[in-house]
Amino acid sequence: MELRTLEYIVELAIGSRTGWFCLCVTLLPLAVALLEEWFVWQVTACGNPAGVSSPRRLFCLRILFGRTRARCFGAVAETWLPTAIRSPIYRLFSWVCGCNLDEVDGALDSFPSLSDFFCRSLREGLRPIDDLPTGLVSPVDGRVLTIGTVDKPNARVEQVKGTTYSVRGFLGFDPTEAKAPGSTILYAVVYLSPGDYHRVHAPCDCLIDKARHFSGELLPVGGLPQFMHDVFSVNERLVLSGTWRYGPMHLAAVGAANVGNIYLCFDPALRTNTARSPTVHIGGDVSSKTYPGGVGLNAGDTLGGFRLGSTVVIVFEAPSGFEWRVERGSKVRLGEPLGQVLA
Repeated sequence: MELRTLEYIVELAIGSRTGWFCLCVTLLPLAVALLEEWFVWQVTACGNPAGVSSPRRLFCLRILFGRTRARCFGAVAETWLPTAIRSPIYRLFSWVCGCNLDEVDGALDSFPSLSDFFCRSLREGLRPIDDLPTGLVSPVDGRVLTIGTVDKPNARVEQVKGTTYSVRGFLGFDPTEAKAPGSTILYAVVYLSPGDYHRVHAPCDCLIDKARHFSGELLPVGGLPQFMHDVFSVNERLVLSGTWRYGPMHLAAVGAANVGNIYLCFDPALRTNTARSPTVHIGGDVSSKTYPGGVGLNAGDTLGGFRLGSTVVIVFEAPSGFEWRVERGSKVRLGEPLGQVLA
């Protein structure tokens, strides 16, 4: 009797539009719950390489801020615009986001798309690079979210006040394992708002010998890191590794909501946020590339940038005499001092 009743309900459901709707609404929570369990299993089965502390919360966020949406947004931003409408669109964007149009190098209608305008260059001489042979300058325009020290193996460090992420999960290795005696591992996080200049420059004289691309999520970095752990270690990112005057240095460009397109000037073949790349934190591979002999850069040289903006993280080794010249929450511009080693 009960089986016949169930069959009758199913027949009734598929026999009308209202029934189809009710059936879908009934089954949707079950489908979401199954997908959630599958996602949690994937994170656990691959060893949780990103050190995610709350896979279930991450699952909910990836539904809201999916990578497909970011690719669609990127495609719209890359769309060629007729010359006549470029200037009004870019002025509206600048008014909403706070861009300084006086700094733009070139006429507004010379940028074929919104994405090209977003990664615009600046007029020459607007960002003098501070002469800091024993220190680091800011590689971008932005706001300092946090600065600190990686003081132990397998450390979790501060994203913003109150939330953390795994250094090993973020970089793909633990920098403390190769630390020289008497030195310190330090880090700085600089957030780029939509109105900022979005090219990334070398923070010091350095030699880049390796790049690692981590396929990841595209969660917001403007406000979400205050409430959610592990945003940086699960987001799309490109980690450049090399050396500077005092030892290893790593600079990471981190994607955000609608921001997955990161590029390098010295490696134009590199592609991020590709459709068929499974995310690293559920078992995807880290894409690594070495540069034989290294890529030599001087402080202030252009490394690359964001086609749409986000965050830059610098992790570096320095002697115990290193002192910061910025504070949490302070605004910095490209070429201004971040910190230096004092005698």
